[in-house]
Amino acid sequence: MASTPVTDVPDAQTSAEEPSLPLKPGPGTKTKSPILRRRANKKRVHTSSNHGAWKLVYADFVTVLMAFFIVVWVMLFDNIAKRERIDTSCIEPVANELKELIQGDAGLQSGKMPFDIDYSSDGLRITLKDAGEPLFQKGGTVLSEFARKQFQKIASVANKCPTHKLKIEGYTDSEPYGGGAKGYSNWELSAERANSARRELIAEMVPIERIAQVIGYGDSVPSMPQDPTNPLNRRISITIIPPKIKGEVKMGGMSPV
Repeated sequence: MASTPVTDVPDAQTSAEEPSLPLKPGPGTKTKSPILRRRANKKRVHTSSNHGAWKLVYADFVTVLMAFFIVVWVMLFDNIAKRERIDTSCIEPVANELKELIQGDAGLQSGKMPFDIDYSSDGLRITLKDAGEPLFQKGGTVLSEFARKQFQKIASVANKCPTHKLKIEGYTDSEPYGGGAKGYSNWELSAERANSARRELIAEMVPIERIAQVIGYGDSVPSMPQDPTNPLNRRISITIIPPKIKGEVKMGGMSPV
């Protein structure tokens, strides 16, 4: 009996488990592999992230800068609010009156002007200099007749502000005097000349209790640093010190230094 040939028939279950092959693209179809697409996506995300990073850094910088300026402003405002200001309601008319006295003195107008009138951080400073007419004899501590006449002017205007203290300062030039640093020197000379000015103001009816300070600077603070031996460095300064007050005050036409 002839045997029947056996043909290979695919098992239904086996064919179902086999994965289906992807269809081949037709002509003209463009495709990209999944790997390339994933790489492109990652690149776009990375580029977008770097593009916005500088904005965060800039925002942080601006925030820190604003905080710094706020702190500085608060500190400055606090210092200004606490700073004592001077009342110039009396010393401004005094300055004007002294200038009128000087302008009315024909002797002063004919030579070098011995007066400097300005404002310091303390108040109104009046400086009398050796400008042609000496204030003292060389190495001496007694006021000349010329200096006495000028101190009469200073005393008359200083008495216009009876509640204001006075500071007197003496200065010399840099020419060595006496025994130098170990003996009688420009330091002692300037201090004694300042004391002579104090005694003269008291003789012109300035109350002694108004004298707050008498200081001798020697040649340590020249008015002409480029020419320290110049006679103009020899001078006496009298500062009229107004009372200091806190808060907002109308200061007239002068802003204190």
